[in-house]
Amino acid sequence: MDARCPECEKVAILDDDITNVKCPHCNFEADYDSYLEIMKDQAINMATDYIPDRSGM
Repeated sequence: MDARCPECEKVAILDDDITNVKCPHCNFEADYDSYLEIMKDQAINMATDYIPDRSGM
């Protein structure tokens, strides 16, 4: 199965056991739980870039 590499944004490979993500392009490697945390953090950071500053929040 394919996944997006958080470092180079190219296609990384998720192994059949869904336990490890490896990128053949930049040699990124992480276990699946760590990969999910990295991607979650990136999504949160992207979302905050598009939320306008509002007074009172």
